Amino acid sequence: MAESDRSTGKEPIETAAAVLQALASPIRLRVVLEVIDREATAGELAGRLGVGCTTVAKHLRHLRVAGLVRRHRSANHVRYVATPSAVLLVRAILVTTGTGGEPGHQVRGALPRH
Repeated sequence: MAESDRSTGKEPIETAAAVLQALASPIRLRVVLEVIDREATAGELAGRLGVGCTTVAKHLRHLRVAGLVRRHRSANHVRYVATPSAVLLVRAILVTTGTGGEPGHQVRGALPRH
């Protein structure tokens, strides 16, 4: 039997599946893309993505639990940013699928520079 993940008590394969499941949602992948190069509040993300704050907050929670975004307080706001592991995962996904992100969306931190 595989050694359990210390932080969650889950098997490593279950943890990996949870991370992949978090990124399987198009809106969550878009959220991660938005916070790769710059921090944002849930409200800012909602405006950029054209969805409600409640929807964004729900997806941010999934991403945070999966370890793909982190949050911190800045004055009166909670700001979110992608974790280094999220940047690597998104880079791998975009390179593997050959998409390079959505049309018109430059993903500076997610794609290798040549």
